[in-house]
Amino acid sequence: MSLEKLKMYIDQLDKGKNDSHSIRAMSSYDMIKNTDLMIKRYCEQDQSDQGSILLDVFGLLQGLFVAIDALYDLAIGLTQYKYHININQNPVLHELKYIRNDIVGHPTHRTYHQGGMGFSILKPNMISKEKIVYQTYIYQKNHMEIKEKEVIFKPLLENYQSEKEIILKNIYQYLIHSETKTNIPEKLFNLYETLNLDILNEVEKEFRKTYELEENSNHRFFWRANLLRTLINWHEQDDDLNQLIMYMSKVQVSKMYDMALDMEHRTGADLYTEIPTVLSKFYKFMRRNEKDALKLLSYIHDFDHPLHHGDLLALMMLMPPKDVNKILMYIRKETSEEKVFLIGSALRAYRPKN
Repeated sequence: MSLEKLKMYIDQLDKGKNDSHSIRAMSSYDMIKNTDLMIKRYCEQDQSDQGSILLDVFGLLQGLFVAIDALYDLAIGLTQYKYHININQNPVLHELKYIRNDIVGHPTHRTYHQGGMGFSILKPNMISKEKIVYQTYIYQKNHMEIKEKEVIFKPLLENYQSEKEIILKNIYQYLIHSETKTNIPEKLFNLYETLNLDILNEVEKEFRKTYELEENSNHRFFWRANLLRTLINWHEQDDDLNQLIMYMSKVQVSKMYDMALDMEHRTGADLYTEIPTVLSKFYKFMRRNEKDALKLLSYIHDFDHPLHHGDLLALMMLMPPKDVNKILMYIRKETSEEKVFLIGSALRAYRPKN
């Protein structure tokens, strides 16, 4: 879908209104449009000398990084929510922020947990407008690790254009259905009580039909529906884990419930779910070790983040109680990105003391 289809809604916004959402949407719209111009120029203009290629590459990486932020802000500016966008579900674009930080953001000094440092160096004989290769030297105590990364720009650009198209369409569909009223929230209330897969499937189908969303839509409603489907089908032998799974299931439904209400400009019940014992023990452990442990929670939910594994091990080195360590060990051994995300997000929900 063309960005121009949203121009009517941008033009209707009032710059003088005491509402940051309007200016946020205008700024984001312009940034996305400017990034399209940068990409067009990048693809059309050949470069031969290394300096010009580097200038284009740096501009492209930074432009894409800013444009992704702009897509989030456009959604929030026009709808007040970011429900319509979830770029982290795209593995190619999810990795972009790490690449951008390595090369454009902080190549000469990245800081890691427990005093670690990283430095990135481009391989000069492998710099072109098609791809770059760089090495990152990571120093941790008395250990040095070298990681090499190849970045090919064509799939990066293709994934950005594809995701942008889907997101703009999702926003547009919300705007033309802004007065829609359904019984989806009521069905979700029932789902919260029953965790029934048939009800979940029915709700998901009705939501897609109501808002005219395509099968490839990355709307957060469908993302949370898929997480919930994983949770409903997830069973363990351990009672603590099963209680945590039940809690996480209820939390996902409550988020879907709030989302459905927000999209219809309605209010509903407060679906409070009692925290399970093992999660309460983790929060108490965090409270006792907040100074050292809080910084280690940032990426515990992100399976692919470069710091995920190291931060998890550092957290375990703080000697948590046996029940808590069992959960951390489960994350360490788990290979499902969804399950790591779900448990990690529950742990990250810890709120530090003021």
